[in-house]
Amino acid sequence: MLNNIENGAKVDPIANMPGYWTFQIAGWLFFAALSYFSLTIWYNPGEFIPALHTIAQSIVGIAVSHPLRWVARKTWTTRTAVRILINGSAIIIASLIWTALRLGLFTWMTGEVIGFEDWGGWIFGSMTVFASWAFCYHALKYYRQWLEQRELSIKAQNAMLEAEALAERENVKRLYAENLVRESKLRMLNYQLNPHFFFNSLNSVTALVKRDDKTAAMEMLSRIGDFLRVSLEGSEIFEHPLRDEIEFLKLYLEIEKVRFGDRLNAKFNVSNEANGVEIPNLLLQPLIENSIKHAVGRSLSPTTIRVDAEVANGRLNIRLSDTGIGEPRESSTTPNQSPSIGLKNVEERLRSVYGDDYNFSTGTKKDGGFQIEISVPCKSPGKTGTFAARAKPAEFAQEK
Repeated sequence: MLNNIENGAKVDPIANMPGYWTFQIAGWLFFAALSYFSLTIWYNPGEFIPALHTIAQSIVGIAVSHPLRWVARKTWTTRTAVRILINGSAIIIASLIWTALRLGLFTWMTGEVIGFEDWGGWIFGSMTVFASWAFCYHALKYYRQWLEQRELSIKAQNAMLEAEALAERENVKRLYAENLVRESKLRMLNYQLNPHFFFNSLNSVTALVKRDDKTAAMEMLSRIGDFLRVSLEGSEIFEHPLRDEIEFLKLYLEIEKVRFGDRLNAKFNVSNEANGVEIPNLLLQPLIENSIKHAVGRSLSPTTIRVDAEVANGRLNIRLSDTGIGEPRESSTTPNQSPSIGLKNVEERLRSVYGDDYNFSTGTKKDGGFQIEISVPCKSPGKTGTFAARAKPAEFAQEK
């Protein structure tokens, strides 16, 4: 389709062009009218038979000229000289046939015999008519071909503009996603610098020192340092392998385990294939944090946080669950820490990175506790991110 720049409407000039038979019939009707008003009406005014002969010879002309179309189409892709020779010969043959038929009709209808000495004028007129027919046919065919090329060119230009627009939208989308990552980093840094977080962490270190467990205290400080270092050093990383995300979660949970002790347990069941799939940086940390606040923090009984991940049908499927009290509840004392805020932020990041090609669902498990399921398309494994833990191997081991 061609775009009409002036009014924005879509038009197709090729589809709107009259067909071959429309031009054929219209052209011969025009010839009949021209013959009548230029010859018949002057030499035989008011006579019916000459007028009827004028119409009859045009009808015969339609039949005789039609094979010229077949000749033109068959020779369209041949060399120019060959085309001219073949089409010229066809014009001469058609002119002779049409002349003989015209004269035969004239003699039959009027009873007047035309001598051979007058055939020259009739043949010349026939050749002029059929040469004009061939010229018009080729001109229209070239014009149609030009329209087709022009239409293809405009389609290609439109496709290029659409591709550029799509690339621009994808670029804007990526910039927006990167901005969300930076905002998430800032929110996490604010949490890390939160006095309440450090108060709990330092209290845990103090308790270890009081027990004269200097080794454990030093390891705890090392983990806190690793936690801050990973958060700050990876601030510009957009995506990293799932294995880096898991290692970061283990480090975060080790710090929290010092505070909660046996009340906090964690299990990880991540397949080797899933470990290499890239996901947005720090995508799962807010969900683990949510479980600690609303499951571990609200129960005196041991609570297990479980992370399962596998690859199936080209998609990464992640399930985070806990054995806590079920659906997280709103807190009247800390409205800004509502569990729905963290969940909405994670879903917004998924939408910004994967568009509509993701699944994010939450709900209470049948046997109690809360569960979050994420499904995203697999991305090619990339290089390992900034995580390089200095602490001892994580206490939360991978399930076999």
